[in-house]
Amino acid sequence: MESGDRLLFYNEGKFFAAGRVGTAFEDEDVGKTLWNNSESRFIYTVSDYQEISVPREEVALLLGYKENWYPQRFLRVSPDAVNSLLQQYNSIEEAFQDFQADNGPDGPEKSDEGKDSPREHTEIQWQLIQLGLAHGYDVYVARNDKNREYEGNRLGEDCIENLNLPGFSPAATRIIEYVDVIWLDDDFIAKMFEVESTTSIYSGILRMTDFMVKVPNIAVDMHIVASTDDEDKVREEISRPTFQHVLEPAEHCSLGYLSFENVRKTHETVQQAGPLQDVF
Repeated sequence: MESGDRLLFYNEGKFFAAGRVGTAFEDEDVGKTLWNNSESRFIYTVSDYQEISVPREEVALLLGYKENWYPQRFLRVSPDAVNSLLQQYNSIEEAFQDFQADNGPDGPEKSDEGKDSPREHTEIQWQLIQLGLAHGYDVYVARNDKNREYEGNRLGEDCIENLNLPGFSPAATRIIEYVDVIWLDDDFIAKMFEVESTTSIYSGILRMTDFMVKVPNIAVDMHIVASTDDEDKVREEISRPTFQHVLEPAEHCSLGYLSFENVRKTHETVQQAGPLQDVF
C-alpha cells in the first residue's frame, strides 16, 4: 500500500469505515508493542477516517463480484473490479464520496432544501463542454456521464460518442475514457479536464499522469478544475514527487490548476461576445 490509497474496513456483513493510507513506516518496537510480535514491523497510519455503513452485497455488486463474496484479511480489489466500479463512477474517489455521504452512521446527507440540486461538478462539466463546442473542437464526455443532465441538457448531446485515437493502445484509451471532458482537434487531443468537486483531487491527477506514462510523447494541456478554496491543495498534490517524476520529463505536456470561477467567467464571456482567441 502507498500513501493516499483508499481503504474500506469490513466486519460482520458490513463495511463500517472508509479512509486513506496516511504514513507508512517500519518499526519493530511498535510492532512488538501493538501485537507482541517484532516481525509485525510494517506500520500504516490511516487518514480521512470516517464511519460508514455499507452492506457487503452492495459493494460486491458494484465491484462485479458474486453475491456471496466477502473480504478476508487484507485484500486489494482486482483490475476487473476497478473497471466494474468505473462503469458507474468517474473515479474510485467519487465512489468513496458517495459511500461517505449516503451511508454515514446518521444516514444520507440532506440538502438545505430537502431535495437534490444540480451538482456543481455537472455544472462545470457542462460549461466546459459548451466552451469546447463554441471554439470548434470535437468534445468527448466521460463515457459514464453522457446521459447525465444539467438544467435539462444532456451532457453528451452534440459530443462524439467514442474516442478513436490513432496510435493509442487500448490501455491508454481506457484510462481517458473516464476523463470528464476532452477537447479534440481532429484525431489529436488538445485539452483534457478533470473536474474535482465531489472527488479527491488526488484521483484526477493520478488519471492524467497514468495516461502520460502510457503515452509519453504526447503534447496536451491538462487541467485539474476545482474551486478556489482547493487551489492550494491542487498545487500541493501536483508538486508531489511521485507526480513530478512523471511530469518533469514530459516537456510538451502541461498539468495545471483551473478554477470553477474562471470556467464560469469564461463561459459567460463567450455567451455574450463569442469565441475567444485563446481559451484557458
